[in-house]
Amino acid sequence: MATGGIFARGVRSGPDADIYKSEMILGAALSLARKRIRIVTPYFLPDPRLQFAIAQAVLRGVEVQIVISRKSDQLVMDWAMRGHLRFFLHIKACIIATPQPFDHSKLCTVDGEWSWIGSSNWDARSLRLNFELDVECVDRDLTGRLDAIIDGKIARGNRLEPECLASERVWLRLRNAAARLLMPYL
Repeated sequence: MATGGIFARGVRSGPDADIYKSEMILGAALSLARKRIRIVTPYFLPDPRLQFAIAQAVLRGVEVQIVISRKSDQLVMDWAMRGHLRFFLHIKACIIATPQPFDHSKLCTVDGEWSWIGSSNWDARSLRLNFELDVECVDRDLTGRLDAIIDGKIARGNRLEPECLASERVWLRLRNAAARLLMPYL
C-alpha cells in the first residue's frame, strides 16, 4: 500500500531465504553511482564483491567517502578494519575516522538521490549471518538531509590514509592482518 511522498521499501536480510539480498542491493547501488557514494558504518570489512564495486566506482570517477569511528566498541574489529583498510591503498576512496563517542550509525547515500538506512554493517557477519532490517529510499530531500548529517560527521573526523596504515610498525601490521583473518566471524 502506497502512502507518503517517499519511495521506500524495507529490506530483510539474514542467513535464510534472504541471504545476500542486502549485498546485492548495495552492490547494484554502487555499480549505478555516477557522482558520489557515501558510506557511514561502525564496522567496515566489505567482502571482495563490495570492495570490487567500490573500486569500480572510483575507477569511473565517482567520489567515494567512507566514514568510520576512529575507535569502535570492539578492539579486535578495530584491528581487523585497520588490516583491511590497507587494501584501500590502491582504491582511492576517502576514508574518514571520527572521534569518540563511538558512532553506531549505518547510512549510505548515492548521487544525492538514493539512501540506505538500517541495522546492517558493512561486514560479513551483518550481511550474511545476522538477521537485519534496512530501508532503501529514493528521495532527493531525504537523501539531502542524510548527506547533511554525513557532512557533520566528516567535519568532526580526520582523513585516514591507507599509506599510514601500510607504514605502521611490523608487529602492528601483523596483529591487524591476523585479526583480519577472522573477517567472516567478526
